Order: sequence, then C-alpha cells, then structure tokens
Amino acid sequence: MKLRGLYAITDSKLLADGRLLPYVEAALRGGARLLQYRDKTTDESRRLREAEALRELCERHGAELIINDDAELAARLGVSVHLGQTDGSLAAARALLGRKAIIGATCHGSLELAAQAVAEGADYVAFGRFFNSLTKPGASEA
Repeated sequence: MKLRGLYAITDSKLLADGRLLPYVEAALRGGARLLQYRDKTTDESRRLREAEALRELCERHGAELIINDDAELAARLGVSVHLGQTDGSLAAARALLGRKAIIGATCHGSLELAAQAVAEGADYVAFGRFFNSLTKPGASEA
C-alpha cells in the first residue's frame, strides 16, 4: 500500500468551540488526503459524533480517516487507526480492522520501535516531535 499526500492531524483543544468541522473541511479542500482524528478526552458520545461527521467529510473529499488511539472506534466506523506505544497491539488492531485498514504506529525517535512496528504489520510509522509542541508539551525530541 502506498500512502501519499498531506497527513493532517486534529487536536481537540486547538479546534474546540465548533471549529473542528470547518477547519477540517478547509484542510481537505486544500489537499489533505489522510486525516487523523486526535481527541484525548473521555467524552465517548461526542467523540463518536465528531468521528462520524469526519468520516462523512473524508468520504466526500476522497480522504482517509484515521482514528488516534482507539481501534474499537475505528472498527465501529470502518476506518483506519493510529496507535501509540501504550494504545494496544498492532496485531490485534489488524485482526479487528482487516487488511484494507491503514494502521500507523508512533515510534517517537526510535528506529528499534519502528522496525518492531513494521514487523507487527504497521503500514506506516511516525516519528516526532521535531519542534516544540503545545499539543505535546514535555515530549522528547526525535
């Protein structure tokens, strides 16, 4: 599988107060082809509503929706997932989501973690942070 195009990531804190959908639609109109829905809150009903709306936007714009940290929600919506180091097994996510789903893995700055993720079936690996980040304060640099 070849992944191409701009990969945009949402943030529930930065896109609060009704800004999520219009900002995401602008990113999709601007060419984003992969969209990661990242929301660390525990409001499951809001997360489901937002993820469903994002799935519809992504379908309309020919983009792929990727749910951050929640393979169960991704399976419920029939979309893809990105997992951090403590968010569950890549193999379990693959079994749940099937071969067509995109599965990504966070590797921080570690080539060893990247090799392990690829061996476990990840379609892509993510490294970061490379710059200071307000959304991940205290994260180590890659």
